[in-house]
Amino acid sequence: MKLPIFSSDITKWIVVTIILIIVIRLFIYILKRTWRKTKCKLSWTPISVVERRSNLSYNEFVHEYASVGKPVIITDVIKDWKAMTKWTLDFFQTECGSIECFVKEDSTKIEKIMTIADYINYITAGNSDRRLYLANSGVVSDYPQLLKDYDDPIYFPNWLQRLPKRLLKKYDFDYPDIFIGHKDTSIGLHQDHYYGSAWLGMIKGRKQIVLFTPDQEEFLYDGKIDIFKPDLKKFPLYAKTNPLEVILETGEILYIPSGWWHHVKNIEVSIAIGSYLLNEWNSEMVFQSITQKNPIKGHLFPLILEFPWLGKALFYLGII
Repeated sequence: MKLPIFSSDITKWIVVTIILIIVIRLFIYILKRTWRKTKCKLSWTPISVVERRSNLSYNEFVHEYASVGKPVIITDVIKDWKAMTKWTLDFFQTECGSIECFVKEDSTKIEKIMTIADYINYITAGNSDRRLYLANSGVVSDYPQLLKDYDDPIYFPNWLQRLPKRLLKKYDFDYPDIFIGHKDTSIGLHQDHYYGSAWLGMIKGRKQIVLFTPDQEEFLYDGKIDIFKPDLKKFPLYAKTNPLEVILETGEILYIPSGWWHHVKNIEVSIAIGSYLLNEWNSEMVFQSITQKNPIKGHLFPLILEFPWLGKALFYLGII
């Protein structure tokens, strides 16, 4: 008659198995990081026009755009979204009117906090000389039902979705953003923080967008210049730039690669949605950028993305 296996033996094998799994995962993680550091460096492709594409496969997008740092407008992805017919000024005023958002004036300067209802009243009244612009991720955080009105495009896997929303919000990675603005409103010239890439989908209206490759950064004065009314006496180096201008129409998505500077202005009353992206094509640049500002968090960040349970544990313990 065989003796039963003691519970201590079972516990020992469970612990050994868990340790083995963790070691294997860490080894795979190191191999992937090594590969990405070699293959996924900041790159961009000088172009004279932003292509418009339809019926674009994911592999084509990666090969022709994401992997070579090239922007593209995709014309046929969002036409079937509920948001295309549902998201109007009346909808946001009725359904989300009580939500408070930061409203900016002409640039990244935070002007004030307004409810969405008050902001839309400001737009529809049309009797102010001010140019206030609502560009905020808080709308979706406070009204998550909006997530049902659109689908994340297949081209844009986002590793940030692995982490708790409260953690993302704490470190200003809470996406998507909702953009509502009237004619001539703008966020200002900028580069998405930490070398992230981004996509921008046009629900209503049109936007005029001017883009610059990363190598022109020295001529852009840290975004202080107004691209649509450049003062060459104050900013003489801007004359050396080679800007790339596009008009983003209703129903189109613009992909903005890592490191590209851009200035976006509404041509008419507009509603748009966009998201910051972190994935294999820009992750090493993002990690390096975060590490330069905070070495501890910069080294922790890739680990908690690879092991989301670790991020959740550290967050709920108050360590991050």
